[in-house]
Amino acid sequence: MRIALVHDYLTQYGGAERVLEVLHSIYPESPVYTSLYDPRNLPTSMQEWEIHTSGISRWPGAKRTHRLWTPLYQTMFRRIGKSLPKDVDAVIADTSAFSHNAAITSPDVPFIAYCHSPARFLYKDKDYLDAVNLGLATPAANLVFRRMRHQDKKAAAQVTTYIANSNTVRDRIREVYDRDAEVIYPPVDIERFRPTSPVEPEDWYLVVSRLVPHKWIDRAVRGATLANVPLKVIGSGRAEADLRAIAGPRVEFLGELPDAEVVHYMQRCRALILPGVEDFGMTAVEAQAAGRPVIAARGGGAMETVVDGVTGWHFDSGRDDELVTLLTHDNIWDSQHIQQHAARFSRERFELRIQDTVKRVVRTGR
Repeated sequence: MRIALVHDYLTQYGGAERVLEVLHSIYPESPVYTSLYDPRNLPTSMQEWEIHTSGISRWPGAKRTHRLWTPLYQTMFRRIGKSLPKDVDAVIADTSAFSHNAAITSPDVPFIAYCHSPARFLYKDKDYLDAVNLGLATPAANLVFRRMRHQDKKAAAQVTTYIANSNTVRDRIREVYDRDAEVIYPPVDIERFRPTSPVEPEDWYLVVSRLVPHKWIDRAVRGATLANVPLKVIGSGRAEADLRAIAGPRVEFLGELPDAEVVHYMQRCRALILPGVEDFGMTAVEAQAAGRPVIAARGGGAMETVVDGVTGWHFDSGRDDELVTLLTHDNIWDSQHIQQHAARFSRERFELRIQDTVKRVVRTGR
């Protein structure tokens, strides 16, 4: 089957990019269309793909300042949509903000949007916007966002089929776009995290994340400092200096690590902390695949991936005292049961369901 793939931007390597990797592995001959592309921040395997970018990608410094181009992305993707090949069976957009704007292809080419969320900054998502202080720019930003919402909904109406990465996102799609969506959970490489022999957990907590404001890593750092418990933080990002400034002596920043080392820490942590409300939250499933519980902010995908009291705990994201209590609470967890729960989110299930859905859409046009 001939497929073209569209992605918001390839300037970082996170959950959406891991989904794109699997989509490309299902359809390995697919060209990828995106706004910006920075191979320095991506696995070498991605550099072998056929990747097409917008004109802005060639501007000096554009790859390092992708957030500055927010008002222009919709126009970029409308232009990308006009350049998409017409001899494909379908186009799949892996989108959390913009790439569904490319849905202006031939009416004979179905456009499928695998949606991580309608753009959270556009629709006043409190869990997202409260982490970003726009200050004096707020009135101007509100004006720009109002115009962008109009175009965003117009583009959404042109999508043939929506797939949501969680029930939470399905509900958002229904609320903001008035569209129904099938739920297909993102692919997690369960076997990569599963221990080959019993591993004794150690007495420290873990965070694995990009260190950016909307991930709310400050909650985990502050909670661990108040609870006086060891915390290891894997990842990097523009919020790192601020996080170091509030961290106590038992918080250790490990930076970005190879996947094999991340697995090592996942398997040995006392628990993973997921401090922000995520659309899905692949790291929560990865930790459970390793047999470890997750302490997650109550809301979003964690309500589907973490079973309270069974595979981890939920806490109120606005209550530091709740997190501190959980960090100092002794629990005995059934690692095997946690791993069995994680298997619901395997890569194999994702691949089968995506292929079935694409075949149906190509056959029926809906």
